[in-house]
Amino acid sequence: MKITFVLRNKKNQLKVSTKTVERFIERIKTDTKEAAVAHRRRLLHRAGYIESYDSQFPSHMVYPCAQFEKDANDNLRMKSFNGMVALVVDNLEHPSDVEAVKQAAQILHYTLAAFVGPSEREVIILVRIATPEGSPATEEEADSYCMAGYKLAAALYQAVLPKPVSWGTSSVRTNFHMPLDARPYLNLRAIALPVSEKPMQVVEQQSQIPVIVPTSKEVEEKVSGISQETRRLMDYLNSHYQFRYNTTMGYTEYKDNVYKYMVWTPVDDRVLKGLTMKVRLAGIEANDNDVRRYVQSDMIRPYNPVSDYLWEQYGKWDGTDHIRRLARTVPTNNPHWENWFYTWFLGMVRQWQVANFAKYGNQAVPLLISAQGWNKTTFCEQLLPPELSWGYTGNLQMNDKRQVLQQMAQMLLINLDEFNQISPQIQQGFLKNIITLSSVKIKRPYGRHVEDFPRRASFIATTNQPDVLADPSGSRRFLGVELTGPIDMSTPPNHEQLYAQAMQALHRHELYYFDAEATRQIMESNRRFSVKTPVEEFFFDYFEPAADENEGQWMSATAILHFLKDEIGISLLRPVSVIKFGRLLSGIPNLQKRLTRANSEYLVKHKSTTHHTSTTTLKSL
Repeated sequence: MKITFVLRNKKNQLKVSTKTVERFIERIKTDTKEAAVAHRRRLLHRAGYIESYDSQFPSHMVYPCAQFEKDANDNLRMKSFNGMVALVVDNLEHPSDVEAVKQAAQILHYTLAAFVGPSEREVIILVRIATPEGSPATEEEADSYCMAGYKLAAALYQAVLPKPVSWGTSSVRTNFHMPLDARPYLNLRAIALPVSEKPMQVVEQQSQIPVIVPTSKEVEEKVSGISQETRRLMDYLNSHYQFRYNTTMGYTEYKDNVYKYMVWTPVDDRVLKGLTMKVRLAGIEANDNDVRRYVQSDMIRPYNPVSDYLWEQYGKWDGTDHIRRLARTVPTNNPHWENWFYTWFLGMVRQWQVANFAKYGNQAVPLLISAQGWNKTTFCEQLLPPELSWGYTGNLQMNDKRQVLQQMAQMLLINLDEFNQISPQIQQGFLKNIITLSSVKIKRPYGRHVEDFPRRASFIATTNQPDVLADPSGSRRFLGVELTGPIDMSTPPNHEQLYAQAMQALHRHELYYFDAEATRQIMESNRRFSVKTPVEEFFFDYFEPAADENEGQWMSATAILHFLKDEIGISLLRPVSVIKFGRLLSGIPNLQKRLTRANSEYLVKHKSTTHHTSTTTLKSL
């Protein structure tokens, strides 16, 4: 697959060269030595001047859809079809709009590349398409595939892009001036979009059977009547109401044009019946299915409330660290809290952006620990802006797995309120699993099949008890922080700046997950919030992690457990298995571990006998 570069110089000589997609993407990251692309961009706003400039200083034209060569008469001739089409989203007035389109194009896995176009006010999206019968042999066949793929891709991408696709025609000779983009997007593993429509053929070449075109007056009147009645229905609905399809919630919403202060409302069955009655009262013959067919069709403009809100904030950050300022309203002695909250907040926003293709979900969960009445729940509720407040819930029933998975797909932030009421079994099993999910498999209401939905929700948790973490190996996912006083709620969060800062940070590729060092800090800090089992308490009565072999010795989990049973008594440690005890030891910070041929060993140091008073007394009882 090679992209063709065509240049007609001042002498009208045709120069043709090709580059692979990878080399093309590398090429457009930097301008020419003469800064030709940047100079041409500055001249584009001068009406009537750019044509004379292009004729005086001709630049390369890029042909992405096919590889071309020169024939003997110095004409372009298609050599091979590349199996891609180019979509253009133009009239983008602000850099934030350009970046929003580039980011949105990455959501669909048919995107081979997305980059800023030659004028700096458009984004070009290269979409891979699959031809059902292999590569077309002629340019005419390739043009047919191009047009079919273009129509399909444009309709598909319009559902996810924040700005409209510039509709037009497409062929293998679709071309554009040399672009310039320092950060283009490239996905060499892009999937080819299946194009089922066959190339248009001349009828006489396919069959000698004549094509009969209906010319009956009755048929024409019937078709015209249906079209006119349908058009009347659509005109009435569009003149009296506004419709949009909420891609996050998966339903159409509407507003009445008469009631200006009406909020967007889902079009449910009751609303559909009301719309039908109003249509009929207007003298239009229509039933519920007619109205439903239109308002639930892809003719309704798509709307993503989450991405729309985020991209509205892009480029608005004032440079102040609003995220850590918000973290400081939570009084705590934990020195890492501000940075932990900052990383988690970026992870939450990132989860909303690329939920479709993330390998892992936002695995971190801030855990606010304090007495009642210290504004923990209020703090959690105010993390979302009013425009997205519908995406918050604190009413999650962990025993209803279907509800949990459904809310993970539809909500944006889930508060695990009263975290201490979640049993150790659920913490170590179901909860540990869902926190890492990037997508959830559920069945729609009244649906017949289980479907894969992107996970959108991140988690936060609150509790009144400090000893709540029952899974030592899973404690790294919780950012435990004990409050020293009530959270300051005197000043509402500046949501615009919070999310503008997050968008800017993600654009700069800041970390939205925790590295190994931060994870170690989290696990060490969380030890104080762990549920202490008797065997763990007994272990620390007799042992502690050793710094090196000079002060300690390597012992297996079996040997340590046998020692404790001899010292304490078998009856007190009978429910504990060696496997569970080994997992407990693996979760202890600073406890060194090594693998041998037989088992795992831990570097431990025996404590002095003065520490054994309580357990000795317990054994004697």
